[in-house]
Formats: sequence, C-alpha cells, structure tokens
Amino acid sequence: KISPISVLDQSPMFVCGVMQRMYRNRAQAELSRQNLMTLEMASALAALEEFQPMSQQALADAVRTERSVAKRMVDNLEKRGFVQVSKSKSNQRLKMLSMTKEGANALKQVHQIMTNLQKEFFLSTCVIGHLKISQSCFIKNTS
Repeated sequence: KISPISVLDQSPMFVCGVMQRMYRNRAQAELSRQNLMTLEMASALAALEEFQPMSQQALADAVRTERSVAKRMVDNLEKRGFVQVSKSKSNQRLKMLSMTKEGANALKQVHQIMTNLQKEFFLSTCVIGHLKISQSCFIKNTS
C-alpha cells in the first residue's frame, strides 16, 4: 500500500504521481551527488540545445516556468559557465542565450545519468497495491 486510502491505491493517476515524485527525487539526488545541476537547469540546457539561440522569455516558455525563475536559472547556468548571455542584434534590451561547450559537456553527463536512472527505475517491474507497473504501462494484477 502506498496510501491508507484504498481509493487512491486503486487510482492509476495517483500511482503515476507517486512514481513521478519518486523518480524526480532520485534524479535530483543523483545530480546533486555528482554536483552537476538541478533538474530545472538540465531542462533549460536541453531547451537551449534544441532551440539556441533563444531569449530568456522563450526559455521560460519552453520549460514552462515564470520569467523570474528562468532568470535565476540562467544566472546560475552562466556562473557555472554553461550558458553565454548576449544582447540581441535587433533589440538591445533582449538577452539571447546560447549554450557553451562546457554546458554541452555537462548536458551529456546529465543525459547519461538520466539514461542510467531510467533503465534502473523503469525497466524493473514493481507491484504497488493491486497495480502491476512495468515501464509506463498499467496492467491490473489478477493474481
């Protein structure tokens, strides 16, 4: 049982939420243990990898966060040497973001950590309550 409330234990969405929190906590702990970055910072670098150069507002939109949160993330990424901030040629007030070589290398490390964690976390089958969870599929356990 993961909850003392039986209706929650029978809810695939509740179980998904619990698993998502477990995965996120393990991922954050592993990234912290290796002194790399937060999951949010990794998401920002992944967005930059795909869409660079991009503005801070475009980054905030891509990672679905507030502009002020994105600015703090960018400041931290810039301090670590993972992101370069420059002014837009067409609008001097607009800051454009690009990933540095150090950022690309750090993101490769994050990708490897996340791949290993996903294999460990999702490829093992676990049973919670009456739901058998294997990878991302929910199958009612009839036993």
